[in-house]
Amino acid sequence: MVIFISGGARSGKSLFAEQTALSYFDQMKQENHSISLRYIATAKKSDDEMVERIRIHQHDRGERWHTIEESFHLEPILSNFKKGDVILLDCLTIWVSNVMFERGLRLEEMEERVNRWLSIAREKQLHLLIVSNDVNEGIPHSDDVVQSYMYTLQRLHYNIVQQSDIAVQVQAGIPLYWKGEG
Repeated sequence: MVIFISGGARSGKSLFAEQTALSYFDQMKQENHSISLRYIATAKKSDDEMVERIRIHQHDRGERWHTIEESFHLEPILSNFKKGDVILLDCLTIWVSNVMFERGLRLEEMEERVNRWLSIAREKQLHLLIVSNDVNEGIPHSDDVVQSYMYTLQRLHYNIVQQSDIAVQVQAGIPLYWKGEG
């Protein structure tokens, strides 16, 4: 199952995603005691503020989560999970920034990678929750680089939503289901 969760900055999307993942994990754990609850963090410890934010998030999540920090190569990680595992990927927005600006990946290459993630999730019957930011609301940006980033992210959102079982947008902590049921 693939669940796409989006929302603006500080909208409550990550908390909602964590609660949803925990709910699936608790349900699935009753049927299969060997499944795992994983958190893939794409953020890099780039400065003191980010280090502190990461520390707070890890503390808030608690001991139930197994966290994997990876900023670029997610396919090998997803390939190693077991059938039924619950994985929260937080977040697509940062991953796109990492691979676009540090590795120079083009949209087509990012789409290929994301499609492989989704394929792995289906093949292994994973519960994959993908969190991303809504960055396209408002006036188009005048900077070409920013506009290109926003366009790329929105194309990936569209692709993921088309292939997802559930798509949710969170605003002020309230989920709005666009696809599937909550």
